[in-house]
Amino acid sequence: HTPVMAEKCISYLNLRAGKIYVDATTGGGGHSLAMLKSEPSIRLYCFDQDMEAIEEASKKLSNYENVELIKANFQQLRTELAYRKVKGIDGILFDLGVSSHQLNNENRGFSFEKDAPLDMRMDSSQEYSAYDAVNELDAKELARIFRDYGEELNAFRIAKAIERSPKPVNTTGELTRIIESVVGKGTKASLKTKVRIFQALRIYVNKELEVLASTLKDAINLLNPKGRIVVLSYHSLEDRIVKQEFKRAEQECICPPRSLACNCNHHKQLVILTSKPITASEEEILANPRSRSAKLRAAEKVKEENKEEKTYRKSNRQKTQEEKCVAKSCIKPHC
Repeated sequence: HTPVMAEKCISYLNLRAGKIYVDATTGGGGHSLAMLKSEPSIRLYCFDQDMEAIEEASKKLSNYENVELIKANFQQLRTELAYRKVKGIDGILFDLGVSSHQLNNENRGFSFEKDAPLDMRMDSSQEYSAYDAVNELDAKELARIFRDYGEELNAFRIAKAIERSPKPVNTTGELTRIIESVVGKGTKASLKTKVRIFQALRIYVNKELEVLASTLKDAINLLNPKGRIVVLSYHSLEDRIVKQEFKRAEQECICPPRSLACNCNHHKQLVILTSKPITASEEEILANPRSRSAKLRAAEKVKEENKEEKTYRKSNRQKTQEEKCVAKSCIKPHC
């Protein structure tokens, strides 16, 4: 397992001696090990919902006593850290999507390149699997999943082909053959379709996008001033959520543009460090193909406002809106 853009992640995390950090998606432990090698004195909490990943990472990080491995989905970030009496953190890393460890394990059913049980569960203790989704959902719902989570143009045709299967679809190989019966075999377009369908099923089964936005909010709230958040995403749906949450946290106010007074109680939380996503170099892509689609975004937590600053911000926003209305000769009733 080669961690994606490890040097860039370490650089943006700005590790400081003795501070508290989180690897929210530990996987095989590659990024965690890089963090500890860069600054051995940090306190590191490593999350992963996959027990196999926790076991693999524990071997890799066994020489470090300042590490705690936590088997939990990053959705439980706040709860698990609170249980350990951690009130704030100084940096957090998210490496989203499926890990190399999971892809390479042919029994987990994440890849269409190996015939395996149709599983795709990141947490093996979870009951619901890709087998259940493919064999229980109707064509309309399957097509929605393929379209919404995979952005696949042939979503409905593939979903109907699955529905017409005379027997349950038990393996990744059987699903792959159904996809190929619709879009053909051996072409670049066929390969991309298989990638999108498998991606869509994986996202749906593991509820990846449903928990991402709320978890990013939790992570931002947990950051201490000058703490950093770094996120690696691998497809446009993930990246869009990360971009939106960062942009929201960077704003002073999220009231509607025409509001005269600020009533949102929102305040600026982040300074975005990456005006556009960082991508891997050509050399890294050659050495580690998984980095090809990776996009890195990073931001830094700003100091929280005191009461006086918050009052000043609200009154200043109201004054600014009134000036805009006067300048435009606004005759709207709310003005």
